[in-house]
Parts: sequence; structure tokens; C-alpha cells
Amino acid sequence: MLPARANIVILASNYNPSIVSKEWLSRKEVFTGTVSNFLHTPVFALAENDNFNITVDEGRFQVIAKKVTSENLSAIYTIAEKFVNVLPETPYKAIGINYQYAIPSDKYSLETILSPDHTKISKLLSSEYEIGATLRFGYGKFIVTLTIQPSSSKQTQYSMNFNFHSDIADIDELRNRLTLQMEIIEKADIIIRGLSKNA
Repeated sequence: MLPARANIVILASNYNPSIVSKEWLSRKEVFTGTVSNFLHTPVFALAENDNFNITVDEGRFQVIAKKVTSENLSAIYTIAEKFVNVLPETPYKAIGINYQYAIPSDKYSLETILSPDHTKISKLLSSEYEIGATLRFGYGKFIVTLTIQPSSSKQTQYSMNFNFHSDIADIDELRNRLTLQMEIIEKADIIIRGLSKNA
């Protein structure tokens, strides 16, 4: 199952957004193809097309897959990797690999995670209430935060957001974490399939 949204965020102590011009991105082969929207200031840079959005400020680089396909999931990794490789001297601090899924509520049961006593909660609160959850767990060198947005029985989808976060000490650790992107998305998929009513 593909996520509805996907992005990679790389935090650093001191990016220099003023160098991230459209020409620089193309010359360094970080962002190839047509750029439909571009903004360049001393403290912020943005480049985007139909498939991707890149933003850079002094503390954060982010690449978003605007259209999530298998090819675009692979491409956001490539864009992030190329960006890091052309700026190896940057003091990188952390990486976040993030996926958001829209899960059909009729095929998934959150009771696996949440087992509320409906009668008791209805008496204490109201017969109409929403439940969500935040779970945190380790996965390799990552701390994963899974957030399930509050949902009511009237909703047709659950929103599940995965944030795989890892602090890093140097560029080699950053490169290593980036190479794990496909393994990370497989882990998210395993969790989602495990919550299926058919599991």
C-alpha cells in the first residue's frame, strides 16, 4: 500500500539557502526536470514541479512527493541523497522520513491498538466521541512516532502518520539512514496490514 503523502526532512545547524538557486539545483543535478514554481531569498528557497516540492531554510531541507508513486518515493530519496552529497561539509543533525496513510475504516480495526469500553466512555463523555492515538517505538536507529488521528464512526478513513526520526552525528550516518527509506516504508506497510480486520 502506498502512502497518501511522503516527505524527507534533513535538519542541519546552518544551511545556506542563498546558494540554492534554480541553476544550482540543475547544475548539481539535485532537482532535474522542469521547475514550475521557484522562490529564492537569502533565508529561504523553494523549487517545485507537478511531482516534487523542495524547500530549504537555515535549519531544514525538505523534499515532498506531491504525487505519491513508487517511482516518486524512490526519487525523493535520490533528491535528498544528491543534496546531501553536494554539501558534505554541512553540520547535519537529524533526519525524518515521514509517511501519511489514508486507511479505509471499514477494512481496518483500531481496536488492536485501542480497546475502549464504549459504554463507560459514552456515560462519562458523550455517545459521540472520537479516539486517536500516538505510539512511539524504536526501529533500528530510528525512533518512530505513529499518530492515528481522532476518528468517529461516521468517518470512512483513518489518517495514520509515521515519523521515522534519527539523530545523526555526521554525513556518513545521514547517508546510511537515507538508504533505509525502502525498508522503512516496508515496515510501515507491515504495521498497516497487521491492523487489517483480515489479519
